[in-house]
Amino acid sequence: MSKYRISLIIVIIVAAVAGILYLLYSTKKETVQPATTLKSNNIDLKKDTVTSVEPAAEQTAPIYLKISSFQSYPSIAAMNEVEKTIRQQLPLLNITQRYLLLEQWEKALTPMINRLAPEQQQILAIYKSFTNTSYLAGESSEAYSKRINTALPAKLNPAQKILFQQLTARQIEITEAEEQEPAFELKPAYWKNLFASRLTAGDQYYWNQQTIENNAVIDYDAGLAVDRVTLGEWASSWESYLKKYPEGHYQKEAEEKYRNYMSYLLVGLENTPTLNLETYKIEPDVIKDFETIIKRHPNSTVANSITSFRKTIQDAEGKINIAPKLYELANTLTSEAPFIKKISVKP
Repeated sequence: MSKYRISLIIVIIVAAVAGILYLLYSTKKETVQPATTLKSNNIDLKKDTVTSVEPAAEQTAPIYLKISSFQSYPSIAAMNEVEKTIRQQLPLLNITQRYLLLEQWEKALTPMINRLAPEQQQILAIYKSFTNTSYLAGESSEAYSKRINTALPAKLNPAQKILFQQLTARQIEITEAEEQEPAFELKPAYWKNLFASRLTAGDQYYWNQQTIENNAVIDYDAGLAVDRVTLGEWASSWESYLKKYPEGHYQKEAEEKYRNYMSYLLVGLENTPTLNLETYKIEPDVIKDFETIIKRHPNSTVANSITSFRKTIQDAEGKINIAPKLYELANTLTSEAPFIKKISVKP
């Protein structure tokens, strides 16, 4: 056998051995990699309800592209595309990513609510032409909204009516704050329907309560547009949230709501005052509301605050004019609640 043939055989044998070694190495690597990936995924799923991890670009990128497109060209169709992508991707995100996504979509969507279709401005103009858009005597904000949104479609042409129905189906309604032009507003039920089921139990409670309140107008024409008993119910709900979920994602928002509702409940407003300005005694109808709240929520912080508030006013009768100090008194009682962070509160 020639030297040339011997060399050729050696080269072939070496190449074959190298090929076998490469295949063995590749197989080993492929069989380990899925296990490593699975372990990593399991860790992330466990962290979902415990702690936060950095957003994964491959999971969130499709959503943020849709949001960016919506911001450039806002429309109901673009809004639908964002919602569809959110529903698809939300279960794949960890809990921190979900809250971040909710926040980002809220920031992007809220400013565009009145720019989803040109006909929205036509609908608002028709709304403003109503001769009776003010609150009726004793009408709650919920009853007001229902009355207006029921009457409005009869004034719209077919195209406007379809748009109005599309907006209403997406929890977008016309609201009218005092001394402000009517505008479309996104209701809390939108966020509850899109996100709440994928949040923690405490923050599902938060969005349920937000939906019940429905961004109600409380201060209208210098009077309470929501009765005291209802305010007591809402304050009690936020008390429950703050007690049960002290580390809730929306703790600050819940504290602010509790403070505001207690202030309205205890002090009232100019046209719905707690005190009779001639006798400096609590109005009889207010006493009745206070007693109803205490009966419904005995031993609650809300009930105890009402009791302390009444006692302080009674003790001051014939001694000092306590009327100018009611807000200070209400703020003090609210700040003393065990579930409220101890911060300075201006009267």
